[in-house]
Amino acid sequence: PPPVPQPERTPAAASSGSGGGSRQYTGGGSPAEWMAAAGIPEADWWYVHQIVSRESSWNPNATNASSGACGLVQALPCSKVPGGNGYDPVANLSWAIGYAHSRYGGWAGAYAFWQANHWW
Repeated sequence: PPPVPQPERTPAAASSGSGGGSRQYTGGGSPAEWMAAAGIPEADWWYVHQIVSRESSWNPNATNASSGACGLVQALPCSKVPGGNGYDPVANLSWAIGYAHSRYGGWAGAYAFWQANHWW
């Protein structure tokens, strides 16, 4: 796969959603920093980037107004993310590792499912 773009460090944008009471993220950072901190192997970054770009545009504070899904990977419900803050990008991605592997066999499978269904 092609390399993951390495955007400049930027503060997280605010979301218009309520997020079910979780704390909004204000820490800044970059997708590469968040994926590395979450423990996602670089070989999977391209797949993660494809999913997250479509789910939240890399906005840690993204909230789906109708479902309440939150964060980078749109965890549903938001409370599934350990630590009680689904808006923390590292916690959100860390939770998504288990989800991608248990449901799809890994990030490549998750992305293949996303391409076919436009959700994961």
